[in-house]
Amino acid sequence: MNIRRKFMIKSTFPGNPEGHFQSIPSPLPGSRFEDHPRPIHSPLELHVRRLRYFIDILESGYRYALLPDPLPLSQRAERIALGIDLPELDTVPLWSVTRADGAVAIPFIEFIVTQISRTLEAVADEAGLSGSAAGEELVLARGSLRRILEQGSPGSATSAPDLPRLGDIFLPRDLLDAVCGPEGLLRTIAGQCETLLAAEPVRPGH
Repeated sequence: MNIRRKFMIKSTFPGNPEGHFQSIPSPLPGSRFEDHPRPIHSPLELHVRRLRYFIDILESGYRYALLPDPLPLSQRAERIALGIDLPELDTVPLWSVTRADGAVAIPFIEFIVTQISRTLEAVADEAGLSGSAAGEELVLARGSLRRILEQGSPGSATSAPDLPRLGDIFLPRDLLDAVCGPEGLLRTIAGQCETLLAAEPVRPGH
């Protein structure tokens, strides 16, 4: 007799009140959930997703330095999904601090900004933006990020670390606000890359 049981899982998605459960069917005998086709992600999509991750942790570090929260939103699941084996990055919000003069230190900022810059370069290459107006905008954004590093740690833009390293680098709040704030450079960069992704031709399997 072919019997399909249902598992109950708790849903936290919008529209499902906390405490409500929804059922999902178990796989048929002899099959697995893993047997179902998985979505195919383009290289550009993966680059943009990686970019979002590093932007999110940098913005969260700045945000929690100004308004400390003992339970910040964790990006751990996304880090693991992207294959970034650096668990210390999960601590960025918790270790971000503001000094008495208003300057802000975000841990591993050299590494994070370097990763954003490198990923921007990968996005531009993958999207074929060399010589285009959109490509020039991303080049300018990378230049702005390098200037941040130079101001906080002279020489770091040319000898950026390949791994996170501890050490407080305090930067002026107005500088970081222009980058990490609600209307900052990172939001502009994210919007530009999302536009590129939306314009990418649909690939089979999407």
